[in-house]
Amino acid sequence: MDAAKKLEVLDWVLHLEDDTVFNKLLAIKQKHYNSNDTVAYTALGEPLNIEQYRTKAEKGLTDIKEGRYQTQDELENDIQSW
Repeated sequence: MDAAKKLEVLDWVLHLEDDTVFNKLLAIKQKHYNSNDTVAYTALGEPLNIEQYRTKAEKGLTDIKEGRYQTQDELENDIQSW
């Protein structure tokens, strides 16, 4: 697929103001993706379907909100002690 055309479509969708057209795009997306289709992979290469992906993303956002993360500096300091 042509990367330039993909970017053109992304830009068009980002600036889309017509709810009817946007809802049609969502319907196409939902038809295209079966809920069991792989949409992403974990850092270990394990496939994730859309529901697994959303669950992991939501957990990550919750972890950040609740302070369960390390900054780059903290991680680098930990690595130095290995």
